[in-house]
Amino acid sequence: MRRANIFKLKPTKEQEKKLFELADNCSRLWNEINYKRRQSFFSGEIDWNTDEEYNKYKHLIGSATAQQIIIKNNEAWKSYFALLKRKAKGKLPKYQNVRPPRYWKDRKKGKRVLRILIRNDCYKLGGDVLRLPLGLRIKWKGRNRWKGKQGRLEIVYDDLSKSWYALQPVEVKPLHQPIGNKKAYCDLGVRVPIMAEIDGEVIGFRGNSLLADWWYWTEKIAEHQSMLKETNDKHTSKRLRKLYRKRKRRFRHAVNTIVSRFVELCYSKGVSEIVVGDLNGIRENNTKGKKANSMIHNFWSHKYLVQRIKEKAEEYGIKVIEVNESYTSSVCPRCHSRNVFKRKRLFKCLNCGLEAHRDAVGCVNIAIGHAQTSRSAGVINGAVARPLLLSAEAGTSHASA
Repeated sequence: MRRANIFKLKPTKEQEKKLFELADNCSRLWNEINYKRRQSFFSGEIDWNTDEEYNKYKHLIGSATAQQIIIKNNEAWKSYFALLKRKAKGKLPKYQNVRPPRYWKDRKKGKRVLRILIRNDCYKLGGDVLRLPLGLRIKWKGRNRWKGKQGRLEIVYDDLSKSWYALQPVEVKPLHQPIGNKKAYCDLGVRVPIMAEIDGEVIGFRGNSLLADWWYWTEKIAEHQSMLKETNDKHTSKRLRKLYRKRKRRFRHAVNTIVSRFVELCYSKGVSEIVVGDLNGIRENNTKGKKANSMIHNFWSHKYLVQRIKEKAEEYGIKVIEVNESYTSSVCPRCHSRNVFKRKRLFKCLNCGLEAHRDAVGCVNIAIGHAQTSRSAGVINGAVARPLLLSAEAGTSHASA
């Protein structure tokens, strides 16, 4: 599996000057290659020849770095063509647009995106010093978490924090292997990010504090946007971009905490496969009022949640598959009736009288549909009606009726 170490670089003023010059030339090379290929592609046949650009920049940035930028651009175009084929076969969501590789340029600020690519055998990370070509020896700080075969190093400049960061991809082996062969069936939601049925027990993770924090920073963003409009008639600022980043980082940190504890719980219970409901297309034609729409379309990042579950489960050797979850929260798991009443998190079957947590009903129905077996009445009446809800922040637990 592939993971990445991220380090913050601490260059001197002289070193930073060299980094700016090197990164600017790297961006210019990328943009020139990409412009040539975009123009030829729109004309009918893409031009893959890069000899002219390579010879122009190899003395400025080094032949190995010029080679890596060309390879990365090749990879971007090949990925684009692969996505076009998948789109033509109907294997991508309707709302997903496929665009040619873009330039390394921030259109709003009119500046190049500064980025440097270093071949895997042209840099060395030792002690607190990163050894780079052109005689650069730069100090760094961070956590060298992953050990393994190092890949192409990518150095980027963050304009908001005015800092340089190095991203090192590493090929590593899974840290653990499953200790059992059980399955976990998951229903992903907004207020309860993960609700899972494991061996007859239903366990969920509360997202109340996560949602409250997101609303807090959303209001801060709205206040700043209003102030910008009134005072300067502007739509963006450095402060606004920082607020957006802070909201995103806090959200992802909370999601990563929930996912980490969920996968660790699965591993401890002997789970070897996690079955997740496929949520593609759930946002289409979904209008439930201003606040609900904001949570579904802006707050809820189910694609990121599934991605993090897959990545974390991979570290434990646990397989993750996605299955259709249509109507799983609208059918009674006991009598299979659709004559039900739903209000917020409450699910009530008007035929058999089952009252349960709506998300718990969803994950149990996923388990029934995937395994093609029925759960015992005891499991349905007990675990579904009173699932164990965990608070990821405090590690506490509560039973919910």
